[in-house]
Amino acid sequence: MRRTKEEAAATREQILDAALRVFSRKGYSAATLQDVAAEAGLTRGAVYWHFKGKVELYSALVGERFARANEVFAEALSPRYSPLESIERLLTRSLEYLEEDPEYRAVLSISLFKTELTPELEPGFQQKIASMRRLVDAVADLVRKGIAAGEIDRATDPRAAALAAVSLVNGATALHLMDPKVLESRAVVRRMVATFVGGLRR
Repeated sequence: MRRTKEEAAATREQILDAALRVFSRKGYSAATLQDVAAEAGLTRGAVYWHFKGKVELYSALVGERFARANEVFAEALSPRYSPLESIERLLTRSLEYLEEDPEYRAVLSISLFKTELTPELEPGFQQKIASMRRLVDAVADLVRKGIAAGEIDRATDPRAAALAAVSLVNGATALHLMDPKVLESRAVVRRMVATFVGGLRR
């Protein structure tokens, strides 16, 4: 039984890998489960055994690849860092990870540039909005803690600073996906983040 479960898990991952390649080439709307099955070297029935349809496959691909990245980003919020250090590490890791994980980069490109907002994808889109709001709230809370700790200028508006931080990451990410030369090195990323953090520092 264990081997059967392992084989099923391996096949599921094979399908997700194939879906990543197909969605990257064709975009969400033009891709079909038959395309994914052919890419994976499987029958369409095998794909349906793991996923009820294209929406479920797409949601699993995006959700699971983003979850891996979120585990990396969460480390930046460790209590062992000061609030300002956490903000700096969160921004830095969010941008550096683009180069470290090609699958994450590909999924971002698919979700940002190759997916039309259709009714069946609306629930997933609303989840993304909710996730973004939670991130803004988390960064705003760090700013408040940084102000209380004397690290961040008391004149700083926590929510405005949080929105600016998230916008920096989102904007730089979109630019990098369109032109990888924008963030051509870790040094560029760290100088950009240092400039932002320097504006917060007391």
